[in-house]
Amino acid sequence: MDMNKKVIVSDYDQTFYINDEDIEKNKTAVAEFEKKGNIFTFATGRSYFDFKNMVKTYNMNYNYVILNHGSTIINGKDKVIFNIPIDNDIIPKIKNEIRFNELKDYYCCSELESRVDFEHKNLTKIHIKYNTKEEAMEINNILNKKFSKYINSYFVAGDAVEIISNKTNKSNAVKLLMQTFDIDKNNIYTIGDGFSDITMVKDFNGYCMAKSVEELKKIAIRQYDSVSELINEVMKK
Repeated sequence: MDMNKKVIVSDYDQTFYINDEDIEKNKTAVAEFEKKGNIFTFATGRSYFDFKNMVKTYNMNYNYVILNHGSTIINGKDKVIFNIPIDNDIIPKIKNEIRFNELKDYYCCSELESRVDFEHKNLTKIHIKYNTKEEAMEINNILNKKFSKYINSYFVAGDAVEIISNKTNKSNAVKLLMQTFDIDKNNIYTIGDGFSDITMVKDFNGYCMAKSVEELKKIAIRQYDSVSELINEVMKK
């Protein structure tokens, strides 16, 4: 076990990316962090398609990325090294509860396929968007109450809900990578801003952004305005 190598796992939206100026600072800090033999990993709710768009837009490199809130892990060559889909049998029941005809927008993901329909097998994430925050929060509560044995449902992005299997989350995905890296848990640092970041922030050296959900602020060790600040502090340890 390498006792010196460190790992930082960061959410993407409103964490690694806040604005164009901040992401450039973060990229510079990551390059320096990796130059010292450390590992930087993304853990995002984004699908493969949506994350790769950001990679292209901002010319980002990565060794690993956790996608769909923990459902899928890929390496830097886009090879899937871990994937857990939602139970196929529960999908029709979920569809019956989400007021499908009232949705503003929706899409489903399956491993690296990022825009498929409900009828597709082995869905890794379901994204459903409503007209108001209140409606999205109501549906999110209903789904977690009725189907917690099968799914994790997260309120995201103001008026949307995203659903994954309850067999996984960002923390579980980080634990799998920890085994791959063979790195001491004390050398793993996590940071995020939203509900799906709570598990990894709670289970590891966890931090959050200054503008995070209150539930995350309550358990984070410290708050930051930029991921680069955390990276620079970890490098000093």
